[in-house]
Amino acid sequence: MSSAGPAESLTGPLVPQRRWRVALAARSRRAPAWLLSQARRVPAAGRACFLIAFVNAAIWGFVVPPFQVPDEVAHFGYAQYLAETGKPPPQSVAPPYSPEEQTTLEALDFFTVIGRPHLRGILTPAEDRRLRSIQAANRNPVGPGGVTSVTNQPPLYYALEAVPYWLSPSSNILARLALMRLLSALMAAGTVLGVFMFVRELFPSTRWAWTVGALVVAFQPTFDFIAAGVHADNLLFLASTWLLFTLLRTYRRGLTVRRGAAIGALTAIGLLSKLTFIALTPGIALALALLVARAWRSDRRVAWQGGLTCVAVAGVPFAIYAVLNETAWHRGGPTAGGIAAATANVIVGGEPVSLNESFDYIWQIYLPRLGFMHHRYFAHYPGWELWLNGAIGHFGWLDYGFPKWVYELGRYLFFALSALGLVTLYRVRRGLQTLAPIFFCFGVMALGLLAAIGYTGIRYKLSTGHQFEQARYLFPFIAMWGAFVVLAAKGVGRRWAPVLGGILVVAAMAHGLFAETLTISRYYG
Repeated sequence: MSSAGPAESLTGPLVPQRRWRVALAARSRRAPAWLLSQARRVPAAGRACFLIAFVNAAIWGFVVPPFQVPDEVAHFGYAQYLAETGKPPPQSVAPPYSPEEQTTLEALDFFTVIGRPHLRGILTPAEDRRLRSIQAANRNPVGPGGVTSVTNQPPLYYALEAVPYWLSPSSNILARLALMRLLSALMAAGTVLGVFMFVRELFPSTRWAWTVGALVVAFQPTFDFIAAGVHADNLLFLASTWLLFTLLRTYRRGLTVRRGAAIGALTAIGLLSKLTFIALTPGIALALALLVARAWRSDRRVAWQGGLTCVAVAGVPFAIYAVLNETAWHRGGPTAGGIAAATANVIVGGEPVSLNESFDYIWQIYLPRLGFMHHRYFAHYPGWELWLNGAIGHFGWLDYGFPKWVYELGRYLFFALSALGLVTLYRVRRGLQTLAPIFFCFGVMALGLLAAIGYTGIRYKLSTGHQFEQARYLFPFIAMWGAFVVLAAKGVGRRWAPVLGGILVVAAMAHGLFAETLTISRYYG
């Protein structure tokens, strides 16, 4: 027997592994370099806006007490179950939270504080010691995964939140919650950066506008309140904002395979973040058809490749999720009941909801009631209170807000900004004609979202008697708020526009600071 045999048998098979490991190590070294190079392509002002937004959202996360962001208790419960078991909750008829979370909520007086703005929760050292002793006695983080308001949603956001959950240096539930909130703050900062890029693409020669548009979003208090908590809307806002930017950029510069993949990837992230995103897909499909048609004129091969790449990148991950949901996770359907719940035509009690009822309700939550409508769902037009006042700020579990004069001032300011924005649109009407097709697609996306909110809203209201709609449901289009403020600033003319833009940013900062002090007074005053 040759002595070389064993040596060859030991070293020979390892050569491909070594090559694979060397290649993997090289790629892992290149990945941070690639990310750094991409970050350097963002203007310094954009990076500054990202950092400002992250710090501001993180501060909000420390100011707002645990679980006081709407539905945070359910979102955390989903993320904890996934982190502990490796799969989404089964949506069984069982207690929805782990023993650890349930006892912590009770020790925090959570169920007493929400909805009662005169109550504060844990404040004294004695209450804090009681909380810690209760937590020490109930450390079981695995619950049965019962149904909550969010267990029918896809698992992407919660899988991402599982990372800080396990990276937390402490196994204490509140320490983990604080670290998980920082990931939401990071997503909010990414959304602000997306607004910066969107405004930059919309107004490429107006440099001050990029920062103004991003910062008015960064200090928007309703946006920041959601960013303060563990909440899947943060990933929805991030994906939607960057999708709007990518579609606009592709419309301006042409469809390529890489851009088609980016549109598809952002669509997949949106679909796997929250099922609400499905309402945007008709508009996204229309935008993709528009982009393919424009590319077809110059290069049919690129048009086909870009379009098919987009569809494949968007569809395959969602299809895999749907199959897993039905087969491996046994969660009651390919979309975990989310679509069925949103589109059910029969409410609790077995009463059907007609198409006319749905249309009347959808119209009336956005526009004044018309005389021929047979159903009156609101005694007064709800638009200002629901949408504008809600965007100005309804906080906590919608149990506190600003003084009445703030909402009145905000309405007058909104009217003034709208008038200035119309002046700008009239001045640049010829230049904007080239963007009309892609903004028509954005309009279809927005109409899909509005219709989905109303369609679900009437069924929720007739079943429970409570209002479903909230201003934050419009925030997938928060990039439009940044663009709106820039249009308003430009309405005073080229010389004074940067000045007004700066004033509006300072006003947004004051608005956010007022909301923070109001929050501190609510929970700690």
